[in-house]
Amino acid sequence: MTTYLIGDLHGCYNELVSMLKKINFNYTKDMLWITGDIIARGPDSIKLLYFLYDIRHSIKLVLGNHDLYFIALSVGIKHKYNLYDQELLFLLKQPHILDIINNWLKFQPLIQYNIKKKFLMTHAGITPQWNSLKIVLASAREVEQIISSHNSKEFFSYLYHYPQVTDWDNNQLQGFPRYSFIINSFTNMRYCYSNGTLEMLSKDVPEKVTSLLKPWFLMNNILYKKYKIFFGHWSTLQGKYTPKNIIGLDTGCCWGHKLTLFSLEEKKFFYLKCHHT
Repeated sequence: MTTYLIGDLHGCYNELVSMLKKINFNYTKDMLWITGDIIARGPDSIKLLYFLYDIRHSIKLVLGNHDLYFIALSVGIKHKYNLYDQELLFLLKQPHILDIINNWLKFQPLIQYNIKKKFLMTHAGITPQWNSLKIVLASAREVEQIISSHNSKEFFSYLYHYPQVTDWDNNQLQGFPRYSFIINSFTNMRYCYSNGTLEMLSKDVPEKVTSLLKPWFLMNNILYKKYKIFFGHWSTLQGKYTPKNIIGLDTGCCWGHKLTLFSLEEKKFFYLKCHHT
């Protein structure tokens, strides 16, 4: 069995299939770990959703910010400023898509991990304000239970209509503000202030951002040295800037750049040129 990890797919169905052919992916033995954001932006979100659901026993997925918003739309939440509403609402009208959301997508975790092989995968990373794996996993479980429940609408309404919570406050947060911070840490963060508080606006590469900010992966945290961490979400990095033990896999396939895959056992990268604009 080979473990492969791949960056954000964003509806790039043809590129994913081509990559799996390139590595001779064995659907009965190999496992494909996906950093989330499987829909929106790219051309074939419908095909990709159907395909991933068909091969669901051969993949490990984490939810990304686009996936969460898709789930929110499916329960009736709408944020009027989201640029992708029309595309995602169109997806929701397709046959069996709601079944895929309700039977599979909303049950996907915020973190995947392998303790024996000492690696973790989330969509955006691991916030420097969490310095133990116990806290990381417990925080993920708190929100996963709400996302997959029949009472998630109130949670999503808070998430998309109230200010984002950016400080863990030494584990003193409670209720929806606590869940907001957990979601931001797993699916939205890129930069932090020196005290670890999340800064939610900046997306550019480090040299183009104020020196008051640091990428989360350059902050001090014992987990960053103890585990290999894979993440997506931040395509402008193009797989650069991170320490050796932290690997960014989103290289902007949906923007016409490349799709990146890493073979864990071989310690080898594979790349595929993409053609979207």
